[in-house]
Amino acid sequence: MNKLFATIVLAAFALSSCIKEDDSYKERLPVLPGETIYNMTMTQNSIASQPANAGMRLALLVAEARFQNADDPATEITAEMLSSLTLENVTLRTRLFGTDSKIEAAEGGFKITYSESVQQADGFYLKGSVLVKTNGAEQLKDATSANPWQVVPQELKVIAYSQYGDKQTVNVESGSTTLYSDGNGQYVISLNSIRANIDEKSFYSDWSGTLYLSAEDDDLIYSKCKGKDFKVYSDSYSYPSGDSIYSYDGSQKLALSYQLTDGVFRGMTIIEGTQECSFVNRWEYDTAAYPSGDVRYVWSNNGNTIYRKIYYNNYVYPKD
Repeated sequence: MNKLFATIVLAAFALSSCIKEDDSYKERLPVLPGETIYNMTMTQNSIASQPANAGMRLALLVAEARFQNADDPATEITAEMLSSLTLENVTLRTRLFGTDSKIEAAEGGFKITYSESVQQADGFYLKGSVLVKTNGAEQLKDATSANPWQVVPQELKVIAYSQYGDKQTVNVESGSTTLYSDGNGQYVISLNSIRANIDEKSFYSDWSGTLYLSAEDDDLIYSKCKGKDFKVYSDSYSYPSGDSIYSYDGSQKLALSYQLTDGVFRGMTIIEGTQECSFVNRWEYDTAAYPSGDVRYVWSNNGNTIYRKIYYNNYVYPKD
């Protein structure tokens, strides 16, 4: 298995501090292969979604800038304005993209550049840039399927460190992401052939699919969405899937798929919903090590504690 699986630690999915688990490790053993499938799939989707994440965060920032300048609708939303915009004495550029990040004007939109020294909310470090082409739609709520925002990586690198300090870099080389409003307070996030590979590895991902997001505020104004939940789901036919950055045996690509039903996220953490992660092709993995290629995670909460149930190969963990 690729080294990345052994080294990546994602803060977004490291919920051991808040998940209630009273069962013994012995009861957990039958679902461990499913946990591996889950971790690989979520890492793959998270890497491929970095441009989408940047675009959605920029949408929150732009909407907040327009909201703060509502009394002067003729005011142009500029890169300088977005870079210095504050809320409660906090610079939002820093809050959304990290310290030492940059927002610059670019042809057709904005360029966001990351500082490698800053850990992002999902546990990764980012180096390089993304270009967000707004195509004349000032806010994401004004973008349509015919005229969407487009997000393109520019020498973007996703970096992870293990608890022992080992570094692994994934190069997000090409592909595009489109973002737009469906006109009913819901936003469409479409990943199109996101091509990435682990440093010095010959395998490239080819990840595509669509997710749908809605927020507390239909216009995505940051101050109205701050601290509130986001609802995210995929449909039954265009969910994210494709070749991943992984190879089981070092000689063949490993295709994965990700389906999300009734997802509710608080920050980067899922607190409710069902995630289904799968190996797509049986001939790409060892069926002795993985008696099933599908795993399902069901999340719930009581307001204070997040609960997780794992369903794998007719086993359930933790048991009722």
